[in-house]
Amino acid sequence: MNVIIVGAGNVGSTSAEALSKVHDVLIIEKDPAKVDSARTSVNASVLHDDGSNPKVLEAAIARVDADIMLSAVPDDSLNLFICFMAKRIKPNIITVACLRDPDYIVKTAKEGVQGIDILVSPELITAGKIIKLATLENAVSYDDISNPGVALATFRIDRNHGLVGKVVMDISLPEDCNIIAIYRGESAILDNETAEIHADDRICVLGSHASMEQVNRIVGVEKEAKEFVILGASIVGVEVAKALLRGGKKRFIKIIEKDEALCRYASRELDDAVIVNADFVDPSVLRSENVHRADVVISASTMDERNLLACMAALRFGTKKIISKYSKREYEGIFKYTGIESIIGYHRVISNEVIKHLVFDDRAVINTGHENEYLFTSVLDKRSVLTGNRLGDVHMPEGVRIAAIVRGGEPLYPHMDTMFMPEDRVLVFTHMANPVEITKLLGQETPQEL
Repeated sequence: MNVIIVGAGNVGSTSAEALSKVHDVLIIEKDPAKVDSARTSVNASVLHDDGSNPKVLEAAIARVDADIMLSAVPDDSLNLFICFMAKRIKPNIITVACLRDPDYIVKTAKEGVQGIDILVSPELITAGKIIKLATLENAVSYDDISNPGVALATFRIDRNHGLVGKVVMDISLPEDCNIIAIYRGESAILDNETAEIHADDRICVLGSHASMEQVNRIVGVEKEAKEFVILGASIVGVEVAKALLRGGKKRFIKIIEKDEALCRYASRELDDAVIVNADFVDPSVLRSENVHRADVVISASTMDERNLLACMAALRFGTKKIISKYSKREYEGIFKYTGIESIIGYHRVISNEVIKHLVFDDRAVINTGHENEYLFTSVLDKRSVLTGNRLGDVHMPEGVRIAAIVRGGEPLYPHMDTMFMPEDRVLVFTHMANPVEITKLLGQETPQEL
């Protein structure tokens, strides 16, 4: 398909990078510096022009016979305008608007209103992931997989927990979930049924949303998280605070923000939160605000450097759980180096969301956040080694695990005696796997992202 992306900022360039692997992409950008950057870093054509100009849009749509229009400029109102204009120029074009401010969320074609087909809001998705991590005390990562309605979460095993020394197959887990990997240091164990749990292992679980809460309790909740400190009154920070306050539980929420205007904005939006106008990068502020006593500290400012410094200070103060967002992918390694595990990369959120909506095959890929680790789906046919065989009778390539089977629209979590049927849609989890071996297993080419 032919895709036009208006805007070559963080959202636009990340979207182009993800989509250019399977589609032809044209980027329209008016900022000369961003044009130069896109031309050197993204496998896409780049047009130096104003994508909000209707004449430019019309010419570009005609030039490439565009099937998809994705608008990702910094101004939400312009993103809506560009999509509406694209529909007027070519009614059957698929329009995608990337919106930051929840106030600009509008009804889509699925809700019976023409103009916008798909809305992508990285801020709201990031806030959703943070909320899950904040309320699942033992989770260090969390991904929501809307189709087929499951979640992927990683839980840390405390060194003093009763699970240490137990074999995976002896752990009493909910039926609607599956341990698909055990992370131990830098390695991952996928063939783990007979593996013994060690102290500080992290177990990666795929399952229903309800099962994640059960697994969280099994891993052990010494103290329910009730006190949350949010650093930064950004859109993400305020949305997280709103969700925590309406969660039906008694919770104490404090937001620390240096910018007075953002403090006023947070005060208007939040009736029951404490808003502190101070610089959270200053360790003395964190100390005076008793950040070390919080159950969870969430760093949600729009500046990666400030998030990093604040997290390092909170880590030094002994805060039990720290969650942070970051925008630039270069910061991922730096956050991990400091020992902060629960980090949410803006670029990963964008990439996964765009692929989910715009890679039009049954094998849309989700990058889990670990290097060379993916979760994707594949529909079985007679070419697959799996079809007509039981899981226990199939030799799995190294680094490959069948995480779930979607049959009749419902996810099933396979055991060794589970039989694979034609037309089963399998969720395949891979870690450092050889694409050639995956192709042999499935009887079809692996997704290009692998």
